[in-house]
Amino acid sequence: MKKCMISCLTESIGKYKRWIIPFLIGSITLVLDIVTKYLVEAKLPQPESIEFFGGFLRISLLHNKGGVFGILQGYQHVFLILSIVVLILMIAFWIFEKNKSMIFNICMSLITSGAIGNIIDRIIPDRVGVVDFISIGVDKVYRWPSFNIADSCIVVGAILLVIVFYKSDHSS
Repeated sequence: MKKCMISCLTESIGKYKRWIIPFLIGSITLVLDIVTKYLVEAKLPQPESIEFFGGFLRISLLHNKGGVFGILQGYQHVFLILSIVVLILMIAFWIFEKNKSMIFNICMSLITSGAIGNIIDRIIPDRVGVVDFISIGVDKVYRWPSFNIADSCIVVGAILLVIVFYKSDHSS
């Protein structure tokens, strides 16, 4: 009986492995995004910051009331609607894609978790905007616009997705 249970469980995990790992990655990154935003808002008052690597990496609270890289400040409701529409389209694409490899599913879970993380920021009633807190660069030379874990997930997932499609196009 015990042997059968272990065998059945192992078989089930093997069958759903290409979904379990992406689900765990998406869940972990979403929780990490939510927790880090909460901690930065609760523990790091504006305009204070924490610097690492001689200031190359800076943690400082910023509320983005616009879109990516802070464009179109003040149009938070427009970006909320746009974000939800894009999320729905991405999920539809994920569902209807025929060749769902493990890496494809991981890419989509990263993009989806990042989109959900930023949508959550936009719908929290007392939140001024999307919480950004990671800043990299060298002052007076170049500093990348502030971002968060969700943004990182979207970018990494999108870059990996481009690589997946590029490799699949060149292998056939």
